[in-house]
Amino acid sequence: MNRTRWTLAAAAGVAALVAIVAVSWRVPARAPKPAAPAAPAQFVGSTGCAGCHAEAFARWQGSQHALAMQHATDKTVLGDFGSATFRYAGVESTFSRRDGRFIARTDGADGKLADFEIKYTFGVYPLQQYLVEFPDGRLQALSIAWDARPKDAGGQRWFHLYPKEKIDFRDELHWTKRAQNWNFMCADCHSTNVRKNYDAASDTFKTTWSEISVGCEACHGPGSRHVADPKQPLAKPGLEACAQCHSRRAQIAEGFHGGER
Repeated sequence: MNRTRWTLAAAAGVAALVAIVAVSWRVPARAPKPAAPAAPAQFVGSTGCAGCHAEAFARWQGSQHALAMQHATDKTVLGDFGSATFRYAGVESTFSRRDGRFIARTDGADGKLADFEIKYTFGVYPLQQYLVEFPDGRLQALSIAWDARPKDAGGQRWFHLYPKEKIDFRDELHWTKRAQNWNFMCADCHSTNVRKNYDAASDTFKTTWSEISVGCEACHGPGSRHVADPKQPLAKPGLEACAQCHSRRAQIAEGFHGGER
């Protein structure tokens, strides 16, 4: 009799357990699909800001940010390229024009004189440097720069960035070496949304930017969402946005946007 009761009780317990499991495994009502994450904001360029921010855009246009880097043209090149010469460390360099191009004849990576075309200007005041592009994607900054100050202030002349030293082609500070490489040393602060795109296997660069100079988005972050909907706020630049360039620092990662830590 006791065995029968125990058997019935066990059966009832199993049935209850099955019922609980069945309820817990019941397929719930289908929940709505979560909304797809918003696409990341894109860079639109400073001209995309001009329509609504005309006054700020006009002030920016004449600023050193806007002129931080430019294509070499008659309007942007300040230096004397009228067959001017400059002598340094036993090397006589010549700056001239040829077929509408700006040419610097100076010592190359092998120490021999050669002609190098200036592709970009770098900075504007109180000095302007010049960038030479090489087939491997490197842009190198000449160490002979133009003093853009007025003549009565000692300017309007060529000068060397290391006047008290004798930097030749064997020195790490020579303009063809790594210390004067734009892609690695300079680009992040003189252009907007720079991607170095260095390939270690071939030791080449395919560096890109969204804007050649320091545009609005270099400080405010990418602006596509704000352009599409002005209610979407942009970052208000603070100390950290300025410090990314105006401090003694080294870049450890790409992709910093204004407003971020």
